[in-house]
Amino acid sequence: MIVRFSKNIREWKTNYKHRILIFDTGSSKYANAVIILIIMTALVNGISARAAPLGIEIGNTSSFIDENGIMHLYGDVKNLSNRSLANVLIKGSFYNNKGNLINEFDRSAELSIINPGGVSPFEILYIDSKTVNQIKDFKLSAGTTPGPVENRLKPVGLKVSPTSSRLDLFGFYYINGGVSNIGSQNSTNTLIIATLYDKYGKVIAVGRGLAEPLNITAGDSAAFGLAVSEKLQTYKTAAYSIIADSKEFTSVPLFTRVSK
Repeated sequence: MIVRFSKNIREWKTNYKHRILIFDTGSSKYANAVIILIIMTALVNGISARAAPLGIEIGNTSSFIDENGIMHLYGDVKNLSNRSLANVLIKGSFYNNKGNLINEFDRSAELSIINPGGVSPFEILYIDSKTVNQIKDFKLSAGTTPGPVENRLKPVGLKVSPTSSRLDLFGFYYINGGVSNIGSQNSTNTLIIATLYDKYGKVIAVGRGLAEPLNITAGDSAAFGLAVSEKLQTYKTAAYSIIADSKEFTSVPLFTRVSK
């Protein structure tokens, strides 16, 4: 069972957060499921201190429609629980002005495992360009599927260091730097994820890049370079965060403010 939160699309520019409480159910019908309850900000004060550590927080959302008629809905998810969460899926349900469901799209959080206190960006794509202009409201819901990596803490074995960032004349936002393997084993399939924020702290774009080399032996370093291509969004960048992630390790996210 999932209880959802709805917000009028005309208010998407308003910064908001809502909290999701996760409850395991003993019911045989839901033996392998997780129940997620989404509560609006106005009700957050009513959440007990006991319940808060079991939650996920979604916030810093924004959206835009690109030149191909695809809507991008961005945000981030924070793990407020005392356990790692794997395979977090965020779903958007979109409605017209009569309250009728137009379509639903979902997308996994960028991090496959979110450690306690960790934050991951997400991006939902509404790819039905024929109906995108009919959207007046949306509902967000989120869930996580228990699996073999559920509750497994991913060690912090990577250290990411940006060296430069810039916006070019074509609207591409470039971030370059290095990533070091400070763990005790090799890091495989090492990925760098960049989250761009506007001056209000809302997520406005997400970029991804691979380390070079992709697999980093223990004690070694690699370079990375990534380009965020959403030119209708990148000019708004006031800050960005980057995090390195691999099959074995993650890093502490690094937050950088951009000088104009």
